[in-house]
Amino acid sequence: MKLSDLLNELEEEESNSNTEEPVNYKMLLYKYLSKWYWFATGVFICLSLAFAYAYFSTPYYLVTSKLLLKDEKKGADFSSNAVVSEMLGFGSSTSVENEAEIIKSENLMIKVFEELNINNTYSIPNGNFRWKEIYGYQVPIQVVIHKINDYIEVDDNSIIIHIKNQDEFVLETPEGTKNTYAFGQKLANFYGEFSIIKNPLLASESDSTNVPLVLDYEPIKIDFFYPSALGKYYAKNLTVDIVNKLASVVTLYMVDTHPQKGKEVLQKLIEVYNREAENEKNEIAINTIAFIDEQLVGLTDELEAIEQEAEQYKLRNSITNVGAEAELYLNSTTVNRQQLSEFSIQIDVLESIEAYLRNQGTDYEMVPSTLSIQDPTLSGLIANFNQLQRERERMLRTTQPNNPIVQNINQQLTSLRASILENLRNIKNGLVISRDNLQATSNQFQSRASQVPTMERELLDINRKQGIKQEHYIYLIQKREEAVLTLAATTASNSKVIDPPTPSDLPVSPKKKLIYAFGLIMGLAFPFGFIFIKDLLQDKIQVKSDVERITSTKILGEISRNKNDKGVIAISKSKRTLIAEQFRFVRSNLAFSTYTKPNKVIMVTSGVSGEGKTFFSINLGISLALVDKKVIILEFDLRKPAMLSALGMKASIGLTDYLGSDEYELDDLIQPVPLTENLSAIGCGNIPENPAELMMGGKLIQLIDELSNRFDYVLIDTAPIGLVSDSFILSELADVTIFMVRYNYSTKAQVKTIEDIRKNKKFKFPLIVLNDANLEVTYGYGPTYGKNYYQEQ
Repeated sequence: MKLSDLLNELEEEESNSNTEEPVNYKMLLYKYLSKWYWFATGVFICLSLAFAYAYFSTPYYLVTSKLLLKDEKKGADFSSNAVVSEMLGFGSSTSVENEAEIIKSENLMIKVFEELNINNTYSIPNGNFRWKEIYGYQVPIQVVIHKINDYIEVDDNSIIIHIKNQDEFVLETPEGTKNTYAFGQKLANFYGEFSIIKNPLLASESDSTNVPLVLDYEPIKIDFFYPSALGKYYAKNLTVDIVNKLASVVTLYMVDTHPQKGKEVLQKLIEVYNREAENEKNEIAINTIAFIDEQLVGLTDELEAIEQEAEQYKLRNSITNVGAEAELYLNSTTVNRQQLSEFSIQIDVLESIEAYLRNQGTDYEMVPSTLSIQDPTLSGLIANFNQLQRERERMLRTTQPNNPIVQNINQQLTSLRASILENLRNIKNGLVISRDNLQATSNQFQSRASQVPTMERELLDINRKQGIKQEHYIYLIQKREEAVLTLAATTASNSKVIDPPTPSDLPVSPKKKLIYAFGLIMGLAFPFGFIFIKDLLQDKIQVKSDVERITSTKILGEISRNKNDKGVIAISKSKRTLIAEQFRFVRSNLAFSTYTKPNKVIMVTSGVSGEGKTFFSINLGISLALVDKKVIILEFDLRKPAMLSALGMKASIGLTDYLGSDEYELDDLIQPVPLTENLSAIGCGNIPENPAELMMGGKLIQLIDELSNRFDYVLIDTAPIGLVSDSFILSELADVTIFMVRYNYSTKAQVKTIEDIRKNKKFKFPLIVLNDANLEVTYGYGPTYGKNYYQEQ
């Protein structure tokens, strides 16, 4: 082989391995359309189920309402009174998230059903095998519950009422038992004790006891429920949606089988929610008032005891104001000290005058001034004494001492001296007494002043206790007034209804169009999925793309199933059938694919028996013979020969005879195929015991070489590669190997074997032919078009 040919072959192989075959959607479409009856059956079943589901499903109505909740963080406050707003400070804060959870609580919904007194649901027939709920004025009767059993354990918690006349009715139990009872008669069953009366809502205004009944009313089905069970069910189905994070607006959604009942339940829920919120606030205020009153009782007694203690302390210590009295004591002590000093000075002056007068040498001397002594008597006596002294001295300057006038003056002086001395003694004694008294008073003031810090500290401790109790008392009084004001003024509800509860005009469930669409989709999806999974798990080759995904081996073409019962020959010069044209197409592809390569010896094999290799070998030989090529077919399936019998030829000397002995010449083996020019055949001969060893002799090579010289094409119909090794022995002699792959027969593992052969180049120039192809799947033609286009001639 030339180098250029080798490079071209390598390049071609590389491109084949890297090129991905695009998906043939048209082929996939026809593949699924071929199973149209599956899809029709699936659509019929699923749509039937969808119609049944829509028919038996209970219709639900949507009830919606929009509320503005109080939220301190977002400024939603319904109280316009500023004082009340301030008073609410002692309560708990609210937020829209917390309030939304409270609205959804089971406890709140249970209270709703208890207040609405809904323990039963009433239904009437609505077509075959289904019921429709009625409510309010639609119900002619009412169940009055007297006693509820603690636990209900029944499969069917309903009864059926048949109105018999204006006074009686028939009660049908789940077991089918029927009994007649009078309206108002007390009954008992699995639920408890109850009575059935005429609906008071239907009573006339003039006579509330006269409730006319429609005698031909349909049977009424009554279901019994616990209010707690209904509350939990409705709470679970209630949706509270916060409209906006920046706003405190919420939307309530709830579905119910009866629009009026759903509306009343939602209205009652809002009412109960507001009342519970108000009760919670009032409860806080009432508890606060009670607590404060309890505290005030003890606090008042403590405050009174402290005030009495302060009063007794002031009385005991003779004080009113410790600070003022302390200042008085200090001022008095200072004044006393000044007076004591003056008294001391005056006493000293008096003592000096007295000493002066008692001195013998001063009998006729002048008496000194009394200085600070402010006594008029003493001052007068001293003034007279000094006047007489001056008179005596004047007389002595002119007279003698013994002069009677002088003597008289001396006597007067002596008398005055004695008077002065007596007066001095009296004044001094008075000053001494006053000084001693003032000293005693000063000492007393000093003693009281020294006690002031202790009294002030003790009184301050008493006042501190009194102040603490007083502040506590005032604080409690203030808070009590706030609680009282809050209890009297908090009439605003915790929410404001923006949109009242409104039921939808039409049921929101079941959505019949959606159910039908879903049923249609499922009717198509189930067959599609089944076919897809079946194909996914399918190990057989079904379409051409299955082969192309596994191997890069070239595909010569596809051959349809031979529906001709006359024989194995599918092609002739005059035939224009589809299968004949397919063989012509394969012949052309073979010539084109092997244009630059030797193709004289063509081996046809398959993975297992039954894939059509003999059929293909015969018809490929005929198609080559039709273009004036000399062709010979060798029946090398030595274990299970079928070629000659398929051609209607008798078995004679064959390949095993020729390879096993030297008795026969080549011409003895060759037999012309009847009704076909340029086509010959060599049969298998006698079936040998050791086919593989027989083919490994040198005569096989000689046989192929000689036939190659005589004929344009040598076709070898060999045994399957998946069963025996004959094909591997012959592969060295073949220029081209054609593998037969049959749709819905050959496995993907066999195609993987072909890919392994191609990758490892075990066979020369491998090719694939797809057998038993479906016209519609392969080419996308409808059956009518294919039948009209390919007419047998």
